[in-house]
Amino acid sequence: MKKYLPAGGLVFDPFSGSGMTGVAALVTGNDVILNEISPAASFISNRFTSRCEPSALTAAVNKIFKNLQPLREEIYSTQCRTCGKDTDLLFTVWSYKVKCSCCAHEFILWDESRSYGNTVREHKFLKEFPCPNCHETLKKSKLERTEAVPVLVGYKCCSKMQAEVEPNEKDIAVINNINNSSQLNEKYLPDYDLPDGVNLSQPKRHGLNNVKDFYTTRNLLAMSKLWEEIHKVDDDNLAAFLAFIFTSLYKRVTKLSEYRFWGGSGNTANFNVPFIFNEANVFTTFQRKARSIIDHLGSTVKFYQGRCVVNTGSATHISVLPDNSVDLIFTDPPFGANINYSEMNVIWEAWLKDFTDVKNEAIVNRSQKKDADKYQELMTQSLSECYRVLRDNHWMVLVFMNSSKDIWNRIRDAIENAGFIIERVDIFDKQHGTFKQFVSDNTAGSDLMLHCRKASSVSKPVMRGLSEKPLSVAEFLAERQEPVPVLPYLHVNRDADIDHRTLYSEFLAHSFTRQGKMVDFSSFRLQVVDFLKGRGR
Repeated sequence: MKKYLPAGGLVFDPFSGSGMTGVAALVTGNDVILNEISPAASFISNRFTSRCEPSALTAAVNKIFKNLQPLREEIYSTQCRTCGKDTDLLFTVWSYKVKCSCCAHEFILWDESRSYGNTVREHKFLKEFPCPNCHETLKKSKLERTEAVPVLVGYKCCSKMQAEVEPNEKDIAVINNINNSSQLNEKYLPDYDLPDGVNLSQPKRHGLNNVKDFYTTRNLLAMSKLWEEIHKVDDDNLAAFLAFIFTSLYKRVTKLSEYRFWGGSGNTANFNVPFIFNEANVFTTFQRKARSIIDHLGSTVKFYQGRCVVNTGSATHISVLPDNSVDLIFTDPPFGANINYSEMNVIWEAWLKDFTDVKNEAIVNRSQKKDADKYQELMTQSLSECYRVLRDNHWMVLVFMNSSKDIWNRIRDAIENAGFIIERVDIFDKQHGTFKQFVSDNTAGSDLMLHCRKASSVSKPVMRGLSEKPLSVAEFLAERQEPVPVLPYLHVNRDADIDHRTLYSEFLAHSFTRQGKMVDFSSFRLQVVDFLKGRGR
């Protein structure tokens, strides 16, 4: 931002998401306006760019936990198997029962699919294994699920090591008592039936038809009581920050949290319902997230200098801004069909009881009857609005990545049809790729930063690089001077491989600046392999 706004100025993000453009603008001393179509994302943006005394939020969290301590002891306690005392339950692992596709024998998947290696990183759940009854080889993905049952509990008590043991009679009794109780207050529940959607068909297929169904009864009870306590707080800013902590739990405390032997959970951009899931202690998870947000208030927020306004609305019609009023646009727009944002926000929005108006959501989504043509239309409208509000000869930096040449062509057309000139392209290396980027053959890697200038109406210079000849994939690789990059698999047990993702980002940057032909990532990978084979590698 300092490069484009050395003397300060007004920053705008039309697709603000969680508000990180706002955080960067405030830290650099710029005023910023954030626009976001999702009410949940707008709320998160608002909280990330707001101020609060860390001590006040700490006191509010402590008060809520004091009020809910009896409930916590009632529903999240287990008996230490060493000393016999009651102690805090950290998590419970649940496994679905399944039916053999050959003999219809029902069994607990956990009992038959576990495979232990020499280290915890080598532990895994088998994708294929024999039926315990008929011994036919079964594919896990093809098995019919019946009900989920608890198979493991975790706690810490008189040992420094975390204990992980089978649930005992008391653990089962606690679960049964909660399931049979009537403590749930409907006023503070996310009672929302799932609509049709690309990412919503999978949970509905497994019986999760309402957002309430995403939680075990125990975790739904804990969440609803926390939500009720938050609504009792009179200070609006404090209550909003407590709700900010609450919404940050997202899928971590739902049945969508897949159990991993080595711990942790992943917030993937889908609603996969795992066969074996981790029921985390809601209070422990809330406390951990509270510490992170309180740390954010005490570290990053103290450097805020500018002002921020968050608007909830579509980028296709930015009525809050007049013409030629913005000094810099920095945005990370929807990536075609990569993420179905309104569907993925349904958990947050069900609690907030405020939902996205999807009419102008710029995505490719068959449930919304939006194809690539509609996506391009909505993106062109949005970027035309960006062009309108941006001052002459000022810049829009657009961060983007996709594995489809069609989407790349459409985003380039949308930028240029809106009136912008793409003058430079950089690779935005996030350093840490997602798990999917490491293991999927068809997921593209580093984002591109497209530096787009709004030329004055008097003069529109030709985009830099047009005098240079666009290169094919083979020509690009032949001219490339640096060694072929290698991908280090830091978190998965795989041999080092050629970093096709970095090469793809480099090729896309080259193609953009020379108006070259775009290529799908899958096709690009094959062409790289053929090229290297031709070189004897």
